[in-house]
Amino acid sequence: MIKLDFDKETSGNVQIVKEIRVDCDLDSILLLVEQIGGAACHVGYRSCYYRTVKNNSLDITGELIFNPKEVYK
Repeated sequence: MIKLDFDKETSGNVQIVKEIRVDCDLDSILLLVEQIGGAACHVGYRSCYYRTVKNNSLDITGELIFNPKEVYK
């Protein structure tokens, strides 16, 4: 289980690993997790994959859950 800890207090944001997959070369893994709590990303988004590449630009497609400037004082 992986936990984020904000300001040395338990955040309540937990990722429970549901499945581990490996690629055909056995040189990379993919963890499928259940996200419990708000954000898993340190910049305030639910996931670190909050941007999508479209037409040679990055679009923010995730919702900002918290302001990191307020959390990491």
